Amino acid sequence: MAEDLGGVRRLLTEAGLPTEGLADQFPAGYAVAESAAGLAGAAGIEVYEATGLLRSVVVAPALRGTGLGKALVADRLAWARGRGLEVVYLLTTTAADFFAALGFERLPREAAPSPIRASREYASVCPGTSVLMRMVL
Repeated sequence: MAEDLGGVRRLLTEAGLPTEGLADQFPAGYAVAESAAGLAGAAGIEVYEATGLLRSVVVAPALRGTGLGKALVADRLAWARGRGLEVVYLLTTTAADFFAALGFERLPREAAPSPIRASREYASVCPGTSVLMRMVL
């Protein structure tokens, strides 16, 4: 799994998504999907006490629209529940409708709890225009 870091970074870069902080968290909390063509997608959850931060949800361009993104998110939410997390947040600039369809609710960015505010993702990686979303587990 650690050997997938470069491939996940490449997928994120190609999708225009941030890679900052990825190496600090990878592979703990991450799931990757493979296809015959290689790395197909990834998603991760950073853990802050009983709170998770979903990040790096990415699917290879040829496989978008196949349900792989939804499956990766479902896998990470199950992983979070299995570890006793109570809530999962995310920040997005491009996929709020996708995550809303999966059950995440939009919140004002200022509503982020302190563990999420302290994360690198919130503090410096995602722009202030990103949408904060939450799912209570």
